[in-house]
Amino acid sequence: WLSALESTKWLQHLSVLLKSALLVVHAVDRDQRPVLVHCSDGWDRTPQIVALAKLLLDPYYRTTEGFQVLVETEWLDFGHKFADRCGHGENSDDLNERCPVFLQWLDCVHQLQRQFPCSFEFNEAFLV
Repeated sequence: WLSALESTKWLQHLSVLLKSALLVVHAVDRDQRPVLVHCSDGWDRTPQIVALAKLLLDPYYRTTEGFQVLVETEWLDFGHKFADRCGHGENSDDLNERCPVFLQWLDCVHQLQRQFPCSFEFNEAFLV
């Protein structure tokens, strides 16, 4: 099972996302610098990194209400292509449009929550 997981590079993706979010956090919090986050098309990596950085920077987003606001503003209002990425949209046959972007982000949140359980108002059951 672990070999199959390793072959997907899932954990490497999560690691890159968390490291990218930490770069943003350090720039904003430690260096007091503004940050612009934009991936190649702005649909996938951008909300992942920004939402993780907000979660790390502001304890409000680690509350149940704050987490709901975070999902709404960074994913729903931002216009994330849930149907395309999950394979349920018009482009469901196009495998290049499929990517578990939101699930990767939730997994990053889960990893943070496991490491720092007292920093979150909600638990794993809420994420599920």
